[in-house]
Amino acid sequence: MNIFKLLKKNKLFYNFEDKEINKIFDCLHGHINKYSRGRVVAEIGQPVDEIGIILSGAAVKFIKKPSGELENCGELYAGDMFGEVEGYSGDRTFKSSVVIAEEATVLYISVATIVKQCSNNCPCHQKLLENTLSCLAERIDTINNDAKYLKIKSMRGKIAKLFYDKYLAQGTETIHLGFNRNEMAEYLNVSRPSMSREMIAMREDGIISFRKDEIVIHNVDELQRLANIAR
Repeated sequence: MNIFKLLKKNKLFYNFEDKEINKIFDCLHGHINKYSRGRVVAEIGQPVDEIGIILSGAAVKFIKKPSGELENCGELYAGDMFGEVEGYSGDRTFKSSVVIAEEATVLYISVATIVKQCSNNCPCHQKLLENTLSCLAERIDTINNDAKYLKIKSMRGKIAKLFYDKYLAQGTETIHLGFNRNEMAEYLNVSRPSMSREMIAMREDGIISFRKDEIVIHNVDELQRLANIAR
C-alpha cells in the first residue's frame, strides 16, 4: 500500500509532496487501523478526538431517525474522511455513525495537532492548516446550498433545480455534476433509490438523459418550469 499516494486523494493533503507528508506524520500523532466489514468506527454522540481518513475499502455514514429507522447519509471511499467537521464544532461529538461496509484501512490523525503549531515549526504544518480551513469553508458552502433544497418538497423539483442551476452556470445543455450519485443524494438530502427512480422517470418523460455525472437536458423549458415551481 502506497500511503503517500492514497493520502494525496484527501483534501487535507492537497498539493503535498511525499517528503512533506513523511515529515508531518509524526507531528500529527498518526496511526493506522485495519477493520473488517460491519465494524462501527464512530457513533453518534461519541467525542471526536481524531479525524479518520479512509485509505482503502469503504464505509457508510448513517443516522437514526426518531422512529428508530437507520438512514444512510453517505458512503466513504479511499480519500474520504469523517470527523473533520465535528472535531471543531461546539460539542465536538459525532453527528452520524460510521460503519465499515468493505474491509478497510483507516488513518487517524489527532484533531488538536492540526490546529496547534508543532514544536518543529515546519512550513508543511501551515499548509495543512490552510487545507483544513479550505475543507471547512467548502463544507459550510455545501450546507448553505443544502438549505435551498431542503425547502423544496418534491423529488422532481429538487432534481430539476439542481440541473437547471448547473445549466445556467455551465451555459450548455450537456452539464457535468462534478459528483457521483451517492454524493448527489447527500447534497439533495434524499435517498439514492428514490432519487434514481425519479431521474429515470424524468428520462422517460423526455426531459433529460444521463450517463455517470453527465446530464443531457432535452427539454430546457420544462426543466426551467419545474425549477421555478420549486423555488
